[in-house]
Amino acid sequence: MATLIGAAAVACTSGGPGPSSTRGPVPDDVVGHLRVAVAQGREQYATREIRLEVTNDSDETLTLLSGALRADGFGPSHPTKEGRTLVLRPGTTRAVYVGLGEARCTEPAGTPAPAGSPRPEPSPTVSGAPSATITLALGEGDDAGPPTEVVVDDVGDPVGHLARNHEADCAVAAVAAGVRLAVDDEVRVETRDGELTALVTLRIEPVDGGPAVTVDRIAGTTLMSNPDPADGASGWVGRDLAGQRSGAVVLAVVPARCDVHAVAEDKRGTFLPVSASVDGVPQRTVYVPMPDTARSAFYDFVGEHCAWPG
Repeated sequence: MATLIGAAAVACTSGGPGPSSTRGPVPDDVVGHLRVAVAQGREQYATREIRLEVTNDSDETLTLLSGALRADGFGPSHPTKEGRTLVLRPGTTRAVYVGLGEARCTEPAGTPAPAGSPRPEPSPTVSGAPSATITLALGEGDDAGPPTEVVVDDVGDPVGHLARNHEADCAVAAVAAGVRLAVDDEVRVETRDGELTALVTLRIEPVDGGPAVTVDRIAGTTLMSNPDPADGASGWVGRDLAGQRSGAVVLAVVPARCDVHAVAEDKRGTFLPVSASVDGVPQRTVYVPMPDTARSAFYDFVGEHCAWPG
């Protein structure tokens, strides 16, 4: 259900009277025909950006200005593409872009309570339906009315993007309480068993006083594969992860594919998918990005390994 929560007319002058609209705020009968749903593309995972897709089921043309999300388990959201105005015609869907607020998680496993203090109560998780505040105007262009804020309850999330983001954020927080994970800038290349192989180093630095963290598995990606996997899959487990107690795991990597467009269209292929346990409790996979220098070097390695022309 959508409800009107306020309207504000904006007057602009630049040395003389400009065009003005006689249209008023968005009326209730139009507000009641708005629907909002959460969407997210893979290219938005790393930045925690989502789209609020607004569908106009009314008979009126609207101008979509901005939006914000309120959801259990997250702090306040923020706009990521300000200043955009989108015409929202009857029967169409347009989107505003929003950065998710900070996740509110339960205390990571192994986190001690301050001396003399009880352990904090668990923070909210994603449970009830989220709501969105959408700012729009009646009409378009010079004929548009004043900006109007409306609240749309029961925002749809059919794919479960919010729950997935919350679980991922809280896994990152739990792991980060015990270790700092980072990929080295340098990607070394050598020939092993007659095959050109990249060596990617994951640094694992324990956090003083934090919980015990063990890296259990690093999965393969759309671009990276283990040339000799211990479990027959594309990732690294067991013997491949030896050395994490000394602070570094060196992964032998070969390209998972050689088609040029795989690199040209890459979005997540250079993020290491790390499965870890915190105080013995398995966590959701966390993704450790390669720094720009390492990513560029790895792309060069793929081209050399795959014998791309030029």
